[in-house]
Amino acid sequence: MTEKVPSNQDRQLQENPPVTAGGKRYRALLIISFVFIGFIVFVFLTQNKESIHWIEDYDAGVAQAKQQNKPVLLAFYKANARFCEVVLKEVYVDPRFIKYVEKNFVPIFIDVDKQPDIARRYNVDYYPTHYIKRPDNDELFGPILGPMTAGVFINRLDGLLKKMKSS
Repeated sequence: MTEKVPSNQDRQLQENPPVTAGGKRYRALLIISFVFIGFIVFVFLTQNKESIHWIEDYDAGVAQAKQQNKPVLLAFYKANARFCEVVLKEVYVDPRFIKYVEKNFVPIFIDVDKQPDIARRYNVDYYPTHYIKRPDNDELFGPILGPMTAGVFINRLDGLLKKMKSS
């Protein structure tokens, strides 16, 4: 008996068996699963859950600023104001901004819908508006109006801090 020598086609079939319809579906499902898992991981990793530790009680924040001898960062916010939402979602969660603010200020968050008297006291009618206030008196520096990147915001706050310290 003579052995049959496998042809090139037979060798290719042994090395790369044909993919069945079930195998194609399995492969497609596997690829879709990996893409979905990758998307979930990407979203999870890019979502920064930290924010500034805001004080929402104006008087308590001012008292804390006096105690720590730090200037106050007043942040006037209005719910559903487009630019306020931008600042909340893009600036207040930036790790550089959080670190800068918490090192240099006692941050007070003023929701003008809940505390309209404070907004009137400082004549604020545009949102967001930010001021720096000395801890021991009502001298204000600013305002900083509207949204901007965290880096630009830090530079503006730094400029106001220098102005406050030189006056």
